[in-house]
Amino acid sequence: MSNSNATTQCEQDFLILVEAALSRDLWALKLFDSWGKPLPSGVLKGNMLWTGNYDECLDSLYQPANKTFLSQPFVGQYCTLSPSDTISEGTVSSGLTLGICVPSSCDRQSIVRLARNLFKKDNITENNVLCSNDAASKQKNLPRGVVITCVILSILGLLVFVGTIVDLILACRFESINPDSSHINGYNAISDIGLINSKSIISSRYLCSSIQALLSATPQSIFIAQFSAVRTLRRIFTMEKKNDDNSLAFIHGLRVLSLFWVIFGHSILFNLFYTNNIIDVLSWSHNIAFQLISNGVLSVDTFFVISGYLTAIIFVREITKEKLSFRFLIRYYIHRYIRLTPTFLLVLLVSINLTAYFGRGPIYPSIQGFESEGCRQHGWWTAILYVGNLVHVDDMCLGVSWYLYNDMQFHWIAPLALIPFVIGRKSIGYFVTTIYVLIGIGSIVGILLYYPNMSLSLFADATNVNGPSFFSKIYIAPWCRISAYAIGLLTGFIFINTGHSYRSNTLISSISSTINGISEPNDLVTAVNNS
Repeated sequence: MSNSNATTQCEQDFLILVEAALSRDLWALKLFDSWGKPLPSGVLKGNMLWTGNYDECLDSLYQPANKTFLSQPFVGQYCTLSPSDTISEGTVSSGLTLGICVPSSCDRQSIVRLARNLFKKDNITENNVLCSNDAASKQKNLPRGVVITCVILSILGLLVFVGTIVDLILACRFESINPDSSHINGYNAISDIGLINSKSIISSRYLCSSIQALLSATPQSIFIAQFSAVRTLRRIFTMEKKNDDNSLAFIHGLRVLSLFWVIFGHSILFNLFYTNNIIDVLSWSHNIAFQLISNGVLSVDTFFVISGYLTAIIFVREITKEKLSFRFLIRYYIHRYIRLTPTFLLVLLVSINLTAYFGRGPIYPSIQGFESEGCRQHGWWTAILYVGNLVHVDDMCLGVSWYLYNDMQFHWIAPLALIPFVIGRKSIGYFVTTIYVLIGIGSIVGILLYYPNMSLSLFADATNVNGPSFFSKIYIAPWCRISAYAIGLLTGFIFINTGHSYRSNTLISSISSTINGISEPNDLVTAVNNS
């Protein structure tokens, strides 16, 4: 086709590109060199990401000889093309994904025509093409959600900045009256809870002047100082050993070990879609040692057990301070919602509105970010109500939030067992928690019988897009996950009844350790044949 036959700017630029490549112009060879090459190495290992070189397509070529950048008549535009399946931004097609570099003047329709001629397929549509020119950072006007999120983050950042300054001023004022540096802790105690800690202010001769200095600080300044970055970091990194009998420090070890296990499993699972040797991963899944990774889902149950245990302990402790009442139950529900929701929604806002601007690349979701269009349309409100694992599951925002949904739902129904326990009907409390355990076990068994061919691993889910999903049917379903939480409640009940002084005899400890030693490895390797 000659230049006279080219009807669009895209076609004219593409003809210039082809002619320059035939003339072996370096800039044109650079653009074609950035294309993904058909049949690269590792295809039989599952390498279906023929992405080419993203940066080579978009950036000017640097010439070390004369220390200049190579000029070219137009800028390149990088696109990913998936001819076999319709793809959505942020996901990888089950077929091949090919990276191509075309003139930036080409729109999606022009690229579709090019792809149809290239692959000899008429069923390729604009849904099969994703281009760098469509990235959020390339758009002239910022969406309203982005502006709102930036305003909220700016306000919070301003509060932290002002709070830090106010905090330092108040601390310096206190230190000027109390030269002994150890007295600064007195300011922290006062500003944190509004009272003077007698242990922090050692010398009584400073007491009156300390009170006078701190009374000059208005309640507004004390409130703003709560946003201080210095104070927050001090609270995070100050490790004080508590000698309180009510301390449950042993839980921290369980949290750390389980957290490492979760991170390890997610590091493998989330990268599974982007590896070029997925066949090797599938072969590893039949190795017993690999079950520590593929069955990392068991580590999440540890957090459910801890959550149930702490809920039982804290509920009973609060009841000992005040009588059970309707007001107490309202506070029980509202307190947890207020404690979790602001931070959760802030993270959700950032994930929906800002993640598209956080990076770039051939696979990076630079158009709509980490969240799907379904999340933006009708999945967000399920997060506010903590029902995202029940309603619009396929459009769930912030996929890992399924844990918060389950934990909140378990918190809602926990009083059905807690209230009988604290009013003296302990047998009913034990009975209700036992029913919860049986519901979890029965639900899993029933679902597996109804879907006999369903995979039993998230790793198998990642490579099998057909049929029922283990993730949606079992993994995030509250009726399948409640057993661990109920066991935590039972453990809390037993702890309350027996107290800190309970010691099991040697025989019981030996039998329990033996059963645990046998069942633990068996649980980890159960899915060898199903991975």
